[in-house]
Amino acid sequence: MNLLDTPWIPVRRSDGDRSIIRPAEIAAPDNPPLTLDSPRADFNGALAQFLIGLLQTCYAPKDDREWEDRLEQPPTVAVLDQAFARYRDAFEVDGAGARFMQDYEALEKRLTGQKRKSATKPIEWLFIDAPTENTLENNADHFVKRGRVKALCPACAVTALFTLQINAPSGGVGHRTSLRGGGPLTTLLALDPDGSGLPDTLWHHLWLNVLPQTVRLTGNLQLSEPKDIFPWLAPTRTSENDQNVTPEDAHPYQIYWAMPRRIRLDFDHTDDGTCDLCGRRDRLLTRYVTLNYGINYAGAWRHPLTPYREQLKGEAIPEHPQPGGITYRHWLGLICKEPEGKTRLTPAIVVREFQRKKLPEEQFRVWAFGYDMDNMKPRCWYEAILPLYRVPEEIRDDFTKRVAQLTEAAEYVAGLLKSRVKEAWFKRPGDKGNVGFLADSFYQHTESDFYACLPRLVDALPQGRDLEVLQAWHAILTRAALELFDEWSGNDEIAFADPARVALARDDLRKQLSGAKLAKILTLPKRPKEKAA
Repeated sequence: MNLLDTPWIPVRRSDGDRSIIRPAEIAAPDNPPLTLDSPRADFNGALAQFLIGLLQTCYAPKDDREWEDRLEQPPTVAVLDQAFARYRDAFEVDGAGARFMQDYEALEKRLTGQKRKSATKPIEWLFIDAPTENTLENNADHFVKRGRVKALCPACAVTALFTLQINAPSGGVGHRTSLRGGGPLTTLLALDPDGSGLPDTLWHHLWLNVLPQTVRLTGNLQLSEPKDIFPWLAPTRTSENDQNVTPEDAHPYQIYWAMPRRIRLDFDHTDDGTCDLCGRRDRLLTRYVTLNYGINYAGAWRHPLTPYREQLKGEAIPEHPQPGGITYRHWLGLICKEPEGKTRLTPAIVVREFQRKKLPEEQFRVWAFGYDMDNMKPRCWYEAILPLYRVPEEIRDDFTKRVAQLTEAAEYVAGLLKSRVKEAWFKRPGDKGNVGFLADSFYQHTESDFYACLPRLVDALPQGRDLEVLQAWHAILTRAALELFDEWSGNDEIAFADPARVALARDDLRKQLSGAKLAKILTLPKRPKEKAA
């Protein structure tokens, strides 16, 4: 099976039909693919990155002009086939030679006896959220049960393998994390079907995330052999002796094809049947072989599809999803750039470069997704669609400062709301557990209002009327906090609430919402003190 020749990527076409395509068919003009259609959300994210990496590696435009030409006039399927053919040998999945995203060495033949038995794993363990050894030994697979997937077709198996390699969490001694760490946050540009003015096709969604060759990525351009891009084309540079792969040791495009885990899919023991994931009939894989001490990526790698947190000291750190999900409080760092501080979140290179382009004033979006990992345990898969507003250069700094005030004010009020609701519920609120869901509810409640404020800021700043937007935001936060307090403290299920305690907590919340600290965050003028009667 070769991933460039074989149809294996599930898509939904413009007429609504589902089909399986090979990579070059993303540019099919008749009944074009509109979106990826995998049975798993993390697979869709991985397949998008696979296709972006393939386009970047084989079909990168020379400059902005060529990028814009291909956005407006997609290539033919034949042109893409020809471009991809240059690296065809890197995309074989099975056989005696090098295999896509798999160790160069035939691990299944090297190991014998007990060593091979302990290195052989069920195919389900390629899934990041699958219960593995410790979970099974402790009988702790309460939510994601064991044995859901016992056999996978080659297409699903290789997608699971690629998903694991680009998201790899900690996996025990010597089982390396991905180049971006375990469970990185990925942000991809996407069309807004209601406002982009471009055809809403898979080609256009993907091409937005391809960079011109003029954009410098971390890596060593002098290392230009295929093995410097695709690490599985040569013996693995193992990390038993703390050997690392830094940007000086690989071509920049290895960023897209980083392979931290030593894995070989077992094609010697397959069965015919129905894939437990996609339901297609095929030969089925039931296990794989893995060894530790794969490639350890270290140094100042900068993945173009991930935002990074800049630090005053030390290297920038790739961002990862956290409990609570991806909300508007992350918007500034994912789209523009947070203000200077001890740390600040800066957008992915693709987002930054896209906003630099002189495209028509059309609406685009950012698709953000990733696993929230607790070491090697996935807590949740998060994804969100964020609006991308194009801000004129002359007001960008002021816009950034004002948006930072909006989000800081929201975080302050969310904290107030949590504290006051706990005071209403419990006699000793400091003794009680996590009420983070209250903040989540608050952000959901105010999300549409936040995004409505952004274009108002863009219009107000040149006129010096931006304080009006901040005053309106203050009113929105106040109203939302009081409404949610009343909803949660008045819940009939909270039978142990004390009415007097509820009233005191609400009064305290109201005073703090109209107090000096929130006004200071929003740089609003002080209210005159009421005169005594």
